[in-house]
Amino acid sequence: MKVYMVMFDWSTSDDSAVEVELFATYKKAFDRFNEIIANEKIFDVSWAADAFDSNGEVIDGYEFEEHILTDGTNEYDCWWNLTDKNDWYCHDFLDLKVMEVK
Repeated sequence: MKVYMVMFDWSTSDDSAVEVELFATYKKAFDRFNEIIANEKIFDVSWAADAFDSNGEVIDGYEFEEHILTDGTNEYDCWWNLTDKNDWYCHDFLDLKVMEVK
């Protein structure tokens, strides 16, 4: 049996958390993964919004890596990672993992 884990490890200079959610279907996990990304790009919600210009490109001063090989119809591990190079405490590490439960 498979489960799909969305893990959001975030940190700022004054707070941090690791949030883990498990889903029964890849679609639900993938939708939640994308919902978190969309929320992180909203200025009133997250520091991460400062890392992107009006075209959605990452600006200088931030390290960004993403691995999203699907539109949600194929099951792949995905990640979306952002770090503030000027404040290494500030990071967003978001993962979607396909896991087999025995």
